[in-house]
Amino acid sequence: MSTPTDRPAARPAPGRSRRARPAASDLAPLFPAAVRAVLTVLVPLVALCVVGWIASVRSTSSLAAVARVGADLWLLAHGSTVAIVGGSIGVAPLGLTLLAVLSARRAVRMWRRDQVESEREVPFGRALGVFTACYGVLALLLALVSRSGVGAAGLVSSLLGGCLVGGTGALVALWPHRPPVPAFAAAVGRPALTAGLTLLGVGALGTAAALVHGRADVLALHQALDPGVLGGALLTLGQALLVPTFAVWALAWTSGTGFAVGTGTSVAPGGTSLEVLPTLPVLGALPAPGPTPGLAWAAVAVPVLVGAGAWWLHARRGPEVAGLLRRCGAALLAGLATGAGVAVLAAFASGPLGHGRMSQVGPDALLTGAVVAGEVAAGAVLAVLLTRAWRAWRGTTLVVTLPDTGAARGEEPPRLLGE
Repeated sequence: MSTPTDRPAARPAPGRSRRARPAASDLAPLFPAAVRAVLTVLVPLVALCVVGWIASVRSTSSLAAVARVGADLWLLAHGSTVAIVGGSIGVAPLGLTLLAVLSARRAVRMWRRDQVESEREVPFGRALGVFTACYGVLALLLALVSRSGVGAAGLVSSLLGGCLVGGTGALVALWPHRPPVPAFAAAVGRPALTAGLTLLGVGALGTAAALVHGRADVLALHQALDPGVLGGALLTLGQALLVPTFAVWALAWTSGTGFAVGTGTSVAPGGTSLEVLPTLPVLGALPAPGPTPGLAWAAVAVPVLVGAGAWWLHARRGPEVAGLLRRCGAALLAGLATGAGVAVLAAFASGPLGHGRMSQVGPDALLTGAVVAGEVAAGAVLAVLLTRAWRAWRGTTLVVTLPDTGAARGEEPPRLLGE
């Protein structure tokens, strides 16, 4: 007679973890992962600041002050506003922000790989929440430690920006383990993501074209600064980290809202109005002051075409939303989601660059996001209506052919659908 101990142990179903709920010990390694993600970007950044301090023979700053400058730059990349003597700085170097997102993604992927190799569950929501909270708290602690009489990062903006940047990297790393996404949400999210990335690509192309066109002015400003070999390398690296920020500026220009480089200035398809600019060589690529050709307003059609193309692409590849009204509603929501993402990027890429006239730099985040949302939504709805019209036209002109022997059997000849 068999006993309960003689029965074979139940095996977990294929593709399922051995534990239904992860233990706290499974999520605990996410804290050192967040520390590793922070230090991966922060340490090289502080090291570059120290190298620049050593190369500058006229600098009177202490090593601790230079290290705090590196910490403030890291916090700037996370959307924090750093108060300085007589003003504040709030424009994020989005190239550094991208490196921080990739660092967070790599740290979470390493944790996820350990979980999978140990045949433990990868809890999407709990892991995302724990890592995001840990990363945000570390950003807050760094803002507290780096505060001084010369510069002080905002505590709330550091916490929220850290959560946003760290959470974005974790979300990308954990995406393969996400719960099932409703079809309607996928129909909204995929075109929105494609449209947003495409618009960023358009902005990057516009920035590259502006740099190529204004390369003579950029080079002249660089030579006028005479930074030397090491200083020139650091200056070039710093400007390279700002290129994604300028890509967001170019995106705002494409939307028609434009951006500012100082209070009372404007760079838009309708014209350029500038005053004295900071001695940053890359700003030499800005358009010359004055009216722009009327053809420049054609750039406003780009977000509309991007919205239409993104919707058409995913409508062909994925399951289609049933009903014309529901498809139009999904297209409108896709435009709103794209506009929200652009507004967040514009908020990172804008802010003060000192005091006085430079207290307003970059695009207006809310205005740019709202305009892009309307343009992308208009393109997506247009794609829905044109697709519906095309299918209706094809349905009324489709010929149904019968075999050649049909006439001999007395069958009706071919005719058009809808007759």
